[in-house]
Amino acid sequence: MAKAATPAAKKATPKAPAKAAATKAAPARKPAAAKAAAKDHPIRDQLAATRDTIRSEASKKAASLKEEATTLKNQASVRARDAATKGKDKAAEAVGSLARMLEDSAGTVDSKFGKQYGDYARSAASTVAGLATTLNKKDLDELAASTKDMVKKNPAVAVGAAAVIGFVLARMLKGGSND
Repeated sequence: MAKAATPAAKKATPKAPAKAAATKAAPARKPAAAKAAAKDHPIRDQLAATRDTIRSEASKKAASLKEEATTLKNQASVRARDAATKGKDKAAEAVGSLARMLEDSAGTVDSKFGKQYGDYARSAASTVAGLATTLNKKDLDELAASTKDMVKKNPAVAVGAAAVIGFVLARMLKGGSND
């Protein structure tokens, strides 16, 4: 029986060291994994810091670009308003010249076509002179608002007026280029 116990003891003996070896091997892996993780943390920390720096710099750059865009927009707005004001002044001057021309030609219309047509010319001159005065007195915002209201109320008149003004301006420019 002693021999029978020996093989059983032999079977039991190898199992115990195998378990011990398994438990010994596991702690050996943990320090290696801990070392690898310890090595990764500084890299991760450095990457996180770099990412935060990039985000901060990008945010600053975006704010700077937005500020520059706002400045440029304001400058463009001021320049456009100045150009529009100069255009309004030139238009008022041209309309005033047209009114004077209509008034001067009313006498010729009287003699060639009759007093009734001369009165139409004088009435047109008076209306155009009123438009020139309105252009001189109002600023751009007031003109835009009143034009918008007039177009809403009388779209056909607005289209007709635009056509007449376009024709008159084209004739004036064509006549001015021949001199």
